[in-house]
Amino acid sequence: MNNTRNLIILVVVLVVLGGISLLQRASHHKETNRAATETLIPTEYAADDLDRITLGQGAQDVTVDLVRDPDGWKVATAWNVKAAANRIDGLLKAVSNLSGEFRSDKADVVADYGLADTTAVHIRCYKDGKPVIALEVGNRSQGQPGNFVRLDGSHAVYLSTVSLLSPLGIYGDISAPKNKQFLDLQAVKEDRLAIDRIILKDGKHVLEMQKEFTVTEVDSSDTTGAEPKPDRSVWEWKLIKPRKEALAKTKADGVMGTLVSIRATDVGDPGQDLAAIGLDKPSRTATLVKQDGSEVVLEFGDKREAEGDHPAGTWMRVRGQDTLWVVTDYTTKNIFKQVDDLLPSDK
Repeated sequence: MNNTRNLIILVVVLVVLGGISLLQRASHHKETNRAATETLIPTEYAADDLDRITLGQGAQDVTVDLVRDPDGWKVATAWNVKAAANRIDGLLKAVSNLSGEFRSDKADVVADYGLADTTAVHIRCYKDGKPVIALEVGNRSQGQPGNFVRLDGSHAVYLSTVSLLSPLGIYGDISAPKNKQFLDLQAVKEDRLAIDRIILKDGKHVLEMQKEFTVTEVDSSDTTGAEPKPDRSVWEWKLIKPRKEALAKTKADGVMGTLVSIRATDVGDPGQDLAAIGLDKPSRTATLVKQDGSEVVLEFGDKREAEGDHPAGTWMRVRGQDTLWVVTDYTTKNIFKQVDDLLPSDK
């Protein structure tokens, strides 16, 4: 009798354990029986398709605000300075048609992937004022190029097939995206062939130099009455002030080369007191006089000390424009030369 009862109890226990096992396997199957790779953003976006992109991290919902207006993309969080088109293109290339490998949909492990509300990097893209992309980006994967990601409002975590932090300028620990990554820091870009003269003023000292072009003679067989023309692709430099003298072409070309293509390292608040940074009455200016008589005047102010993420340099602006640039000491040293620095080596 006892043996029968024990047998019944054993059978009941086995049935219960079997049922639990079946439930566990069913639950596991439900959690993992999904495509290994899923498309998270099924659309390809170009810069012209959107009108706003915001980036942030954790409670800092927006640290970078990129806005497109009729003149192009601007960094609204950096005084509407022009945005770098290649940086926006790089970001959109990364998020377009984004896919990822499923990792988890458990809310309590989201933080393990760097995707907690306090740590995740936010990428938001808008079209016609409405969000079309709302993506959270977390940690990098060990040994793989992607990042752990989730769509806003979802606990499902995926490993992206591409790096999403690199286009944001984040290469070390996860941090908030910064404006500088998206600034177009090309402060000056002019055609060197269009330049005729350069005037450098440094306090009371003025150095002026002028191109002397090679003249192309008219062929003797030409009966059209054409006159000799200067070949603007071939020139020498002549000092006009403080005296007249031939200059070393390579040295003078070096000054011009710096002036026609200046990349800044940072920008500043155009609303600040210009007297406090030496730009209310700048003592140093560099003027590019073009073939058509127009001028581009660069004004240089005081030095700016390094502070936090902002590098040291010299304040500069292009006369008639609002943007305040910070340029390197290397740039200013290559511009403001003494006459003796520009003479041929044998003098």
